[in-house]
Amino acid sequence: MRKRDDFEDDGRTIADMSGIGPAPTLRPHRRKADALPPEPANDRPWEQAPDWTPKEKFWAVMGVLKATLAIAGVYLVGLGVLLAVLFLLWK
Repeated sequence: MRKRDDFEDDGRTIADMSGIGPAPTLRPHRRKADALPPEPANDRPWEQAPDWTPKEKFWAVMGVLKATLAIAGVYLVGLGVLLAVLFLLWK
């Protein structure tokens, strides 16, 4: 016995595939020289560089530096503990 699930489309689009045609298998498609590339739409604003002031850039860099140093510190402390335990065991 198999349970049947009814499919319900919620209308969301993951990737717009409307401009893609069939791909030729034997002869690759070549663009025509006179054809202009399509104009990109602004549908991904999160990938554009934000307009930050110099002060905001400075504090963003400081935040990244603080996070990097914190992670490096944890690794160094772990390495120190590991070396201390190994030296105590081999003494």
